[in-house]
Amino acid sequence: MAIIFPRPLPDYSLTRGTIRLVDPVASSASHSGAKLNMSQVVDPAWIFEAETMPLWDDERRPWTAWKNSLRGGLRQFIAHDITRNPPLAYPAARTPGDISSGWDGTAIVTSVGLSGELGLDGLPPAYQFRVGDRIGLEEGEARGYYEVVEDAAAAGTEATVTVSPHLHTGIFTNAAVARLWLPVAKFILDWQSWSEETIGGPSQISFTAYQRVM
Repeated sequence: MAIIFPRPLPDYSLTRGTIRLVDPVASSASHSGAKLNMSQVVDPAWIFEAETMPLWDDERRPWTAWKNSLRGGLRQFIAHDITRNPPLAYPAARTPGDISSGWDGTAIVTSVGLSGELGLDGLPPAYQFRVGDRIGLEEGEARGYYEVVEDAAAAGTEATVTVSPHLHTGIFTNAAVARLWLPVAKFILDWQSWSEETIGGPSQISFTAYQRVM
C-alpha cells in the first residue's frame, strides 16, 4: 500500500506532544532610548515538540522507519497537540458525538477575516469556544492552525470566533473545512533535532518539527 503524505505519527504514546507558537519580534531603540520600536521579523509559525514513552528496540522500529520515510524533511507529516483535546468547555467528551449526537467535529467556514475573525456554521447548537482552544483549517493540501483568543458562543449553529495568528486569507476561503476536534497542523521534521539512544533497554525518542501551511 502506498504511503500518503503528509502522513500521521506512528502513534500518540507520547510524554510530550505539544504545538506552540513562535512569533519572532525584534526591538530597536530610538530618540536616545526614549522610544522602543517593535517589528515582526518573520511570520508567526507553530512548532511541534515530541518525546515518546520509553521504547524497547522493537518498539522504536516504527518510529525510525517513519522518520526515514520523511527523507530528512522533504516530506511532511501531520500531528495534533495531545494537551488540547477535548475542547475546554467539554472536558468529559471522548468523541465529537459526546458534544452533540452525530457531530463529526468539523464546521463550515463562512468567512475568513483579515482581523482574525473566523465565521463558522454547522456547529452543535450553542457550541462554546474557550480561550486556548485550537482550530484547524483544511482546504486542498493546505492546513492552517489557529488558537482561540476570546471566548465565544454559537448563536444556533453559527459563530464568529477570533483566532491567532493571522488567518491566511490568501490560502483559505469559504471552501475550507474547520476542524475543532483533534485539529492538526502540517509539519516538516527538523532532522538534526532527532534524538535516539540504543542502550540495551527502553529509551525515548524526541524531535522537533516546524509548521508548513501549504
